Parts: sequence; structure tokens; C-alpha cells
Amino acid sequence: MKHARTYKQVTKRFFRPEIQRCLECQTRLRQYATLSRRTIIRLEEVVRVTHRGYRCPNPSCPSRHRGYRSAAADALALPGFTFGLDVVVAVGQQRLAGHQTLDEVHQHLQDRLTPLGVSISRREVMYLFEAYCTLLRAAKPSTNDPEWNTWLKQVKDNGGLIVAIDCIQPDDGNETIYLVRDVLTGRVLCAENLSVCDTAALKALLRPVVELQVPILGVISDAQRALVAAIAQLWTTVPHQLCHFHYLREASKPMYELDRKARTSMRKVIQPKVREAKQRLAYHLHRSQQAHSGEQEKLQLQILADYALGVQTVLNLEGKAPFEYPGIQAYDALTEIEASLSELEKRGRE
Repeated sequence: MKHARTYKQVTKRFFRPEIQRCLECQTRLRQYATLSRRTIIRLEEVVRVTHRGYRCPNPSCPSRHRGYRSAAADALALPGFTFGLDVVVAVGQQRLAGHQTLDEVHQHLQDRLTPLGVSISRREVMYLFEAYCTLLRAAKPSTNDPEWNTWLKQVKDNGGLIVAIDCIQPDDGNETIYLVRDVLTGRVLCAENLSVCDTAALKALLRPVVELQVPILGVISDAQRALVAAIAQLWTTVPHQLCHFHYLREASKPMYELDRKARTSMRKVIQPKVREAKQRLAYHLHRSQQAHSGEQEKLQLQILADYALGVQTVLNLEGKAPFEYPGIQAYDALTEIEASLSELEKRGRE
């Protein structure tokens, strides 16, 4: 038998429609049903949502069967999702804008949600990223958009578009998400999931941008051959620059791999010793509390335990190519810890 999940802290919230009077006859709306009771996990809290539906009670009103909902309640999470829309957006931003791996996004979310007593699986992160991609596809530009004319004026003032094309594959065997946006305004021009990434498919992806009939000042993308060919065929005279981030990340791979091996070697040597030291310190702390030892001794043991925890944390540092090298970061941090311990030892002798 499947049991309902429980959480450490849950905030209860009740929602009713923001509109309080019937749009047709102006009669005050009345509750007719509870539309949903659901638990939503957000980045900052776990919310137990009760969403109440309202209708017009006037029997002669032509829209008396129309149901009114709370827009705020619907904005908390997508239908059928336990994790909130803010979590979906966080996954998408870290994956696409932050260029983080799926495992890095998973670890980041796990760190954010742990204080709430909530865990999230790697598979769930993939589902949330797919939901983000779906939202991107729904955000294609439309001439019915009230901000459309304002955006076109911005484009005119800028002299045209600088088109940035980014692609990412959620996991091996999945479709590839392509995101096309204007660098100068930040507006998403189009987004698609592609199972075939040849030149013809990529030209079809970029066709909505061509159909805007605005000047293209430049294009930024990675070095994918099919994409480079598609850009060359669509915009023959437009400058095309390869993304610096992708270029540097590829160039740094040999160095990053050496750094990773160095960090692994450090962990193999130091981690067992740190683990043993933490166990001994925990044992001595327990004995000192039972023996009612002096506060000075307890303080010294606690300080050493904090140092051991610091070393363990340093050994688990994660980096991100091309600029953050965990091995170098760990070495620098361990050097600082060694210097601090040496200073403590000198003061103890004095």
C-alpha cells in the first residue's frame, strides 16, 4: 500500500478567484466546489494548496455555469506537477543559461531542497527540464503579443538582431533542445526539440527568424557542422562568431581532465584519514561530555572537528569548465587550512 508523503514544514494556503463579481451581471460570486487540494514543493517552502472554484449564483445570468479560478493558484505549478513552476524555471536556467550538467543541476536542487526535508531524483530533474522546454516552445513570438510592437521598436533602435543559437541534450538518446534568442533584447525567438539535427532541420528551425524580415547583425553559435552550414546558407554575408564559452570549454578539456585526476588522487589519500579523524574526535567529544570535562577542552575538540569537516568539504568541491578547476581550488583551500592549523599550533606552544 502506497503511503502519502509527509514533510517537515508545510504552509497551508487557500485560494479563491481574484475576480469577485460576475463579469456579465456583476453579482457577487459564490463558492461552488473545491477544485483541488495538492501539495506543491517550491524552492523556499512546501505549500498545501486548497483551490476553491466560484460561480455566479444568479439563475438568470447567461454565464451562471462559468467557473472562476485563481490565477495565483494556477501559477504555482503546472498541472499534474508536484514541484512548483519556480523549480522548473530554475532547472531550465541552470541547464541552458548556466551550461550546467544534469548531475550539477540535480545536486544544486538537492542542496536547496534538503533544508525543507525534500529530496528530488535525477529522473525528476529530467522531467522538469522537458517541461521547461515545452514552455519555451509555447513562448514563440506572435504578432498578437501586446509587447510585439514595443519589441520591434527596440529591434529597430538596435539596428537589428544578434541571434544566439544554443543547443543542449538533456541526456543521451533524448531529443536536442534548440533555443534561439536575440542577444540585445533577450527575447526568445524560437525553441524546438529536434530528433534530427541535420542542415535542413536547422534551416527549418531558423525560418521564423528569417520571416521576421529584420536586419541580422550577427550570429553566435557553437561549432556544430550542420548548424554552421545552415547559418551560412541562410545569412551568407552576416558575421558568424563561435561561442567563446564552448570554444574555451573544448580547449580546456585536457587540462580539466588532468585537474580531475589530481583531485581524485587527493581524495583517495586524504579522505580515509579525515574520516578516521572525525570518528576519533566524535568519540572524544562524547567522552568529554560524559566526564563533564572543562569547557576549554570541549571547545578545542569542537574546533578540530570543524577543521575536519572543512577538509572534507574542500575535497568535495565541484568545478565547471573552462574556468573553475576543483583540484586547484581544493589545493588552495587545503593550503589555507594547513596554514591556519600551523598558526593554532604556534599559539598553543606560546
